[in-house]
Amino acid sequence: MAAYIVIRTKVQDPEAHSAFAEAATALLAQSDGEFVVRARECATLEGEAPDVVVVQRFPDAASARAFYDSAEHQQALKGAGGAFTREVVIVEGV
Repeated sequence: MAAYIVIRTKVQDPEAHSAFAEAATALLAQSDGEFVVRARECATLEGEAPDVVVVQRFPDAASARAFYDSAEHQQALKGAGGAFTREVVIVEGV
């Protein structure tokens, strides 16, 4: 069953966030993942609006988790420092 990483991001440092996003995009291409959504604007119906919403699709939850836990992805996150805060979940579905 397909799995999705859903990310809601509040950006404190746009330049550093862009550098992280570029690195993550390259890693995603190597990890059997693809973008379903990459948006800086959204219509918030409830709660606080994020600055960026990303949805990535993977063949299964194990692939999604392997991408997230990979040393390269974790290094990119660490390198971004406090450039952003995120909520990240993995969900399965069609």
